[in-house]
Amino acid sequence: MYKIVKNDDSGVRLDRWLKENLQDITYVEIQKLIRTGQVRVDGGRKKQNYRLNSGERVRFPPKFTKMDIDINKNMSKNMAFSLEEIKIYEDDSLIVINKPYGLSTQGGTKVKSHIDGLLSIENENNNNNYRLVHRLDKYTSGALIVAKKRESASFYTKKFLSKQIKKTYLALTSGVPDIKSGFVSFPLEKSNLKKISKNQDQFQDAVTQYEVIETTKDRISLIKLEPITGRKHQIRRHLSMLNAPIIGDVKYGNDDAPDNTKKRFYLHSYKIEFPRYRDEQDIIIKAEIPQYFEEAMRTLGIQFNE
Repeated sequence: MYKIVKNDDSGVRLDRWLKENLQDITYVEIQKLIRTGQVRVDGGRKKQNYRLNSGERVRFPPKFTKMDIDINKNMSKNMAFSLEEIKIYEDDSLIVINKPYGLSTQGGTKVKSHIDGLLSIENENNNNNYRLVHRLDKYTSGALIVAKKRESASFYTKKFLSKQIKKTYLALTSGVPDIKSGFVSFPLEKSNLKKISKNQDQFQDAVTQYEVIETTKDRISLIKLEPITGRKHQIRRHLSMLNAPIIGDVKYGNDDAPDNTKKRFYLHSYKIEFPRYRDEQDIIIKAEIPQYFEEAMRTLGIQFNE
């Protein structure tokens, strides 16, 4: 299997390019592939620090191919779509999509359909260089940023790290926090403990701002949340600590759905605010709430009018 190096990737180290363009591979595996000659650049062997040039052909083992080009053949009929169909904003540096419920952001051993694969199709067919700069869980819908080029991907990644990108989520929960608005500031255990040495701290600071929008007589709540930090499953874990787990969240405390509502996971990335790459003008994008989520709110008599 091979890929052609695009203009946007000219000057990138070979090992970094492989990490970005191959699926389910570690840096240790990349080093082994390069060392044993399983990676070739225009037919020749190169070192891991080799700087690629536009137009070069990089050959690698096919098992690391990022995506089956026919992604929609692997999806159920009601999940097949194009990038254009889920796009809600676009400028010269990025696209914001409304990620559908139940679709993974990235692939894995048992994941055939995912956003990253859809981007791979766009990149191959239209000579683009789209790339993800953050993720959403498989069953979390809503606003997701896709950078159009390497420079803007780096820009938005840095803005995430410096907390200059603000994300707002909506969650339907089973239960009501004792305090109706405020901050949850509770460190969370790192998810990659196998890679952490005994001398490293096993916990990371985690802060989430929240506000209860409305609560039913059966103690079902609509809660608006803004994660200040970006830890894995942060919102889910913090809501569980508030005794208000997300409806449908099996892992953190609630697998029941209210009567006459669909048994789904009720967390939606509703709004994202970011400085535009070109001039750092503030942009605010809202992602339409999924139909199943809207129907549940109507059934429960909950209104959201922001």
